[in-house]
Amino acid sequence: MKKDHIPYRQIHLDFHTSPEIPAVGARFDADEFTATLKRAHVESINLFAKCHHGMYYYPTAIGTQHPALNGFDLFGAQVEACREAGIRPVAYTCVSWNEDWAKRHPEWLMVTYDGTLGNKLPFETGYYKWNTICFNNPEYRKVLKTELEEIWRRYHPAGFWIDIVTGHECVCPVCKAEMLASGMDPTDRNQVIRHDRIAETAFCRDIYEFLKDMNSELDVYFNSHPYALDDATDAEASSVTKRQYFTFLDIESLPSDKWGYSHFPIAAAYVQKYPQEIAMMNGKFHMSWGDFGSLRNEKALEYECFRALAWGAKVCVGDQLHPCGRLDPVVYDRIGKVFASIEAKEPWLHGTRPVAEIGAFIASSRSLNSDRPACIEEGVYRVLQELHQPFHFLNMRDSLEGYRLLILPDHFVPDAELAARLDRFVEGGGKLLLTGDAGVDPERGEYVLRCVRAKYRGESPFSVRYIRATGDAFRGLPKIDHVLYERGCVLERGEGETVAARIVDPYFERGYERFCSHRQTPPTLEETEQPAILFGDGYAILSSPLFTDYLMNGYQAHRELIRCCIEHLLPRPLIVTDLPAISEVTLRRSEDAHIVHILNYVLIKKSKRIETIEDEHTALDRTLRVRLDHAPSSACAVPGGEPLAFRYEDGYAVIELPKVSGHTMIEIG
Repeated sequence: MKKDHIPYRQIHLDFHTSPEIPAVGARFDADEFTATLKRAHVESINLFAKCHHGMYYYPTAIGTQHPALNGFDLFGAQVEACREAGIRPVAYTCVSWNEDWAKRHPEWLMVTYDGTLGNKLPFETGYYKWNTICFNNPEYRKVLKTELEEIWRRYHPAGFWIDIVTGHECVCPVCKAEMLASGMDPTDRNQVIRHDRIAETAFCRDIYEFLKDMNSELDVYFNSHPYALDDATDAEASSVTKRQYFTFLDIESLPSDKWGYSHFPIAAAYVQKYPQEIAMMNGKFHMSWGDFGSLRNEKALEYECFRALAWGAKVCVGDQLHPCGRLDPVVYDRIGKVFASIEAKEPWLHGTRPVAEIGAFIASSRSLNSDRPACIEEGVYRVLQELHQPFHFLNMRDSLEGYRLLILPDHFVPDAELAARLDRFVEGGGKLLLTGDAGVDPERGEYVLRCVRAKYRGESPFSVRYIRATGDAFRGLPKIDHVLYERGCVLERGEGETVAARIVDPYFERGYERFCSHRQTPPTLEETEQPAILFGDGYAILSSPLFTDYLMNGYQAHRELIRCCIEHLLPRPLIVTDLPAISEVTLRRSEDAHIVHILNYVLIKKSKRIETIEDEHTALDRTLRVRLDHAPSSACAVPGGEPLAFRYEDGYAVIELPKVSGHTMIEIG
């Protein structure tokens, strides 16, 4: 696929409008509609052909046109107006959420594993709950294909954005029969979940091929979590296989809702290394979809959009059109400010690729049926982002080429194929960082890597322990016995390994009869013989799951312990800087330059429900070092072109940063 095929500045225009709403589209004016979009620097827009209510917004021969349109072709008028204005029109439609078809054909509804018909309780009124049709039903799929063909023949959109292709543990007659025919057990919930993933991919393949047969140039996206983190060992059910049937990857991630501010960068750190272009979808809403009467804080909208650029993604801002059909000019004034800034930055965005020498393996979602808490990746992201270390997330089948350090976090266990590749990686000079019981076969209780000499002696009998790290490798760390809140494991030093730090046990495990003070039992005065950190030939092992610990408890010493281990393994990282931990740094490369993105915004939680951003952070008189294999000829802030003082020493471009605030882009030529 051609680079920068999809535009940088997009709108996703929700229009889920109840058939009970009157005068739908009554205030739509084509000239005003496109003028508002043009003023906001919009290049592309997802327009609604059909919504979750099952209402069509054009005169369809298939389903129910919204009754309040009175035959008016709102979708067609929007498409024509956008095309004439040079704005790329993409057709939105949805699959499993369809109230109209659910009422007409209740036999098509999903049946969840617990027996709920349509994945919705009969009298449920909560947000984001819709009657859910099984996309695997062949009769329903025929209807959907007829609909897609109708939209294409009438309007020729640039592409299709197809929503809600996700299973919900479906055991409807169709899915149950399909499972039985393939030798799967529909009474086994884990197998039902796996069948969901297989069925999603089969649907995407079928519809993708159907659309491409109509026009090979169509862009096709299914909102079916193609960026989902899994280990890729079950190819039939993996998102790796599903991604083949997408022309681009849109990461829906409204941070004020369930996604949170860590969701997008975790997904981007996984998929940005693949050839498909990616887009970040956030929203203009204060909360989430359908939040009428609210505006995203201006600085929050800036941060989310500029962070997308830093991770190599295009930007798609979600809005919801009022039933009257008129765009809110206040909303588009706010979006337009951000989009104007993006437009100015685009010359330094096109065709760039991420630069990273650290890869971290996916641990929480190592299988579809994993019961590990889905927090390890977030811990990895937070630690490495705060340490300003560029990285990628890896599955078990990803290439290891180009990486100098690979992280096996907390409970990650490579399979035999990957273990062999990791051993060859270390033999070739690569480094490994293992935390907790990573790399340990849970059945055999020993490391699966030949290069690791340490002996695993089981889970610690203490839920809370302490680490005494006093050597030169831990300079700067306060010299106390630091608490380890999460239960770790017991290790024994192997041949050729160095004990860099030792465990200090508590006096006893806290119980209902024996306890001390308010919380954990204090440490004894003497350290044990147990290694807390081992340095081996090409690897380091921390005996506690510090990525999980840092996410759950936020103790800075844990991040610093990981930093010390990374510095031991990678003494010359890509980036060295004295920017504060709140600053986010990414590194990208074009054909003839390196582009550094620095984000300085203050994330706050001022309500019980959501995090948001209201202000930028300013850092003064800082230094940025970027490792290069040649002396640079220039360094400047873009798009303004202001030159920055720089020098080249010891293989690093050393750039002086008198002031960084908001989103700063630096071109190193």
